[in-house]
Amino acid sequence: MSATAGWTVFLTFVVGLTIGIGLGIIGLILGKLVSPSKELPKKRERYECANPPKGRARGWFMMQYYPYLIIFLTIEPIMIFSFLFLLEAHAQTTFVSALFAAILGVLIPPLVFGLSSARRLELWSAD
Repeated sequence: MSATAGWTVFLTFVVGLTIGIGLGIIGLILGKLVSPSKELPKKRERYECANPPKGRARGWFMMQYYPYLIIFLTIEPIMIFSFLFLLEAHAQTTFVSALFAAILGVLIPPLVFGLSSARRLELWSAD
């Protein structure tokens, strides 16, 4: 790969990252500007199906699906990156393999945590 192509790839990455972070910051600023800033007591109350609460709650919701959410949120990027890396693996096998190993190194710990949490039923029981 020539030096010019390397700088083009790097510049494309930096521009994409800058646009992504910039849009996130713009979204946060717009959210702060548009949302009402006045704190109302009703704002913090618990609602059931958009109805105001009446009396005692029927029961606690079990959060056993939270670990599964972690699992799917880590497996999906691994699969997407796997597909994208396969497109470039023929040109730069060593670089692509190292990058994929680094991404797996970042995503495997939450996956292991999600799997181990999903198996611990005492964490998610209502009793």
